[in-house]
Amino acid sequence: MTAAGERDRLLAAMRVAPGLLREMTRDLDAAQAWTAPRPGEWSAGEVVRHLAAGDADTFVPRLERMLAEDRPTFAPVPPAERARDLAGLLDLFATARGRAVALLAALDGPAWQRTGVSPSRGELSVEAYARSMAAHDTEHLRQVQVVRAALGAVPRRCEAGIALPLGELLPALAATPARLRAIARDVPDAVLRRRPAAGEWCLNEIMAHLLHVETTLFLPRLRRMATEDGPVFEPFSPESWARERDRRQEPFATSLAAFERARGETVAFLAALPPGAAERRGLSGFFGPLTLGQYATHAADHDLEHLGQVRATLRAAGHDAQAAEARP
Repeated sequence: MTAAGERDRLLAAMRVAPGLLREMTRDLDAAQAWTAPRPGEWSAGEVVRHLAAGDADTFVPRLERMLAEDRPTFAPVPPAERARDLAGLLDLFATARGRAVALLAALDGPAWQRTGVSPSRGELSVEAYARSMAAHDTEHLRQVQVVRAALGAVPRRCEAGIALPLGELLPALAATPARLRAIARDVPDAVLRRRPAAGEWCLNEIMAHLLHVETTLFLPRLRRMATEDGPVFEPFSPESWARERDRRQEPFATSLAAFERARGETVAFLAALPPGAAERRGLSGFFGPLTLGQYATHAADHDLEHLGQVRATLRAAGHDAQAAEARP
């Protein structure tokens, strides 16, 4: 890949980081957001605060000086006090990172090599600094995933740049249709159509969504990543999909049967991949640069998220989903 292509991938990774961080914290309540997994470790909120301060107080001001001055020397930046306002910190990170990406995107080749002198790392170029910030993002997104695991939250491993081995993913992906069938067995049609609250999905809608993403996103994109060099994928909006039409009347069993067939194709495709295929890369408008293995891991985590949603929807309707799953 050319230097310009590598810089485009770098910018793509930096651009999506605020959205990934927002996604990794959106389901944490206020207590969870500021709960550390162990004494002396950071909570998710502290990670967000660190990333927001790093961009707003250090990276952007230094980047602006590197582009305006010849080899500026930077003083250490003392940490700024900021309130425990997760939403405000996420917004701060998004704003500061947007400024950084806009500055970098406007540069020509020589400007990427302008330098400044860091108090901790010595002389470094704009490009080296930007790459270190992208690596810094990944480090702390993975830290948030560790916090999520300690809290028992649904994993967000693709957002954290983590790929499980395909051998570990295949049985998990293959098991999902049977798990859905067990959870929803004997549930009356009226309950399958009932939304637990305004703006939330009923079971028929959840199942229709799982079918849609399997047939139009997961399997086609995995195939493209295996056969094309760096395919680009547009972001998918579940909200826009849900507004297209009312899917409450689409039978759960019909959608599940189609999903089971499609998931079988996905598992067979992944099982037949040659060695090294999991490292093939694509570019997602939401995840940024990612590997086939990371995207397959996202499919497994997406299953877990919606299996939990199905259970919660049934609990709201007075049905014991755990007991249904446990029955042979």
